[in-house]
Amino acid sequence: MRREDDLYLIMLESNEMTWWEYARKVSPNVRPKQYKTYWSFLKNKGKLPKRLVKEAEWRMEARRKGLLDS
Repeated sequence: MRREDDLYLIMLESNEMTWWEYARKVSPNVRPKQYKTYWSFLKNKGKLPKRLVKEAEWRMEARRKGLLDS
């Protein structure tokens, strides 16, 4: 995932972004399978494994510290 994709996933989970904004900015190929479509998002909202969000946060932190290239 790119830096922006991680940030958008974190924002979506914290309700700072709507699914439609997320869908416009993140390719379907990189979205978690629970959030591929709007209907799957509605069905799974709040049920996304916390591990996915934590991994996104870890990648963001690693990029900030210069440990991750992209």
